[in-house]
Amino acid sequence: MQINYAKKEVSCKLVYYGPGMSGKTTNLEVIHQKVPEHSKGEMTSIATEGDRTLFFDFLPLDLGQVRGMTTKFQLYTVPGQVYYSSTRKLVLQGADGVIFVADSQAEKLPENIESLKDLQTNLEEYGLKIDEIPLVIQWNKRDLPSAMVVEELDKKVNWMNASTTTAIAATGEGVLGTLKLAASLILDRLNTKEPGAAATPPRKAVSAPAPAEAPKAADAAKTEETPAPEKKEVYVAKINSDQISRQYFTQYCQIQYRLGARNDDVEDFKKFTPEEKRKLLEMLINHVLLLQDAKKRNIQPSKEEIETQVQDFAKRFKAKAELDGYLSRRKLSLDNLRNEATKNVIIGKIIQQVIPNLGERLKITEGDVRDFYGENAAKFGGKPIENVKNEVIAAIKGARKRALLEEFFGKLRQQAAIQVFNENI
Repeated sequence: MQINYAKKEVSCKLVYYGPGMSGKTTNLEVIHQKVPEHSKGEMTSIATEGDRTLFFDFLPLDLGQVRGMTTKFQLYTVPGQVYYSSTRKLVLQGADGVIFVADSQAEKLPENIESLKDLQTNLEEYGLKIDEIPLVIQWNKRDLPSAMVVEELDKKVNWMNASTTTAIAATGEGVLGTLKLAASLILDRLNTKEPGAAATPPRKAVSAPAPAEAPKAADAAKTEETPAPEKKEVYVAKINSDQISRQYFTQYCQIQYRLGARNDDVEDFKKFTPEEKRKLLEMLINHVLLLQDAKKRNIQPSKEEIETQVQDFAKRFKAKAELDGYLSRRKLSLDNLRNEATKNVIIGKIIQQVIPNLGERLKITEGDVRDFYGENAAKFGGKPIENVKNEVIAAIKGARKRALLEEFFGKLRQQAAIQVFNENI
């Protein structure tokens, strides 16, 4: 904590911690996008080889004061990769509180535990105990099919009994609620303890407050005494051992709509017809089957492969500001693009593995080009075939890959146990 007596301002440092790709940066990007301009500073990036640390100032005008002074927060993220240990330790110096962003997926459980132990070790370097510093664990990526039950996560990860929230940072859900809860715990501590004194904030798990109803410092304890009741999960389908929740399906529908819209004039929340929902559910079932098969084959896209796909998409825009504008208008995030890139990389790898004679089946002759152009000349604006030959070849390859993929999905469906709960769609 830093005090500026001239400005009557208290500056608190809040650090977002967690394993790589858990959603720390996405949290900060969502916060910076949603809070009013007069309540935030410019987001700054400190480049590290292969990663970056982000931070910006945030002035929460609705969270009260500390000893009559205005409160300001500095929000930081730290690299999650193991080899950035020194950077994480440095960023934690002087932290007044921590938000630990955990990846809810079952396969990420060991990484969550390792990262939380790393946090504990690094805090101890500064004479701080993990069960004494204001700490909120955010169970992120609740929309993914392999997300573990919150109670199970809490049992296996939250050994210090910290306050917890749930979130889907990629869509913004739960992000501001997590921030305001952590800020409230910090301010409550500062208002009840002398600077630098040890304190043990309440450690009962709570549900993330909605942004409009986030607790103020004086109400933080009350919120923790009366946690919101857990909502019973409703499922729309079960594919082998994976279940698709209605919440996840709804988010999937909205994101696919925003990604595939012909222009940027998208609705805040599109209402789908029963036929559209069934079609999107079939697409999602295929996607889950694809991930299950990739897991069996030990196919995992690397971070570099995913980022290459994202960068290829970004090349459509002349500058980063144009890409940011596109994502903002469509209510999308870079994580949405990364999810699509992950799917595309997996599809490419699986097709190469499972489809025999792939090269032969994708080979295109001059006759194929002439025939396809003859059947689809209107789609190419009536331009001469010589002028659109590359576009024709790309269209043929795309159609053949889709056909091969449908053939592959058909085989996966034959071997899978699929249940669809139509009454919940």
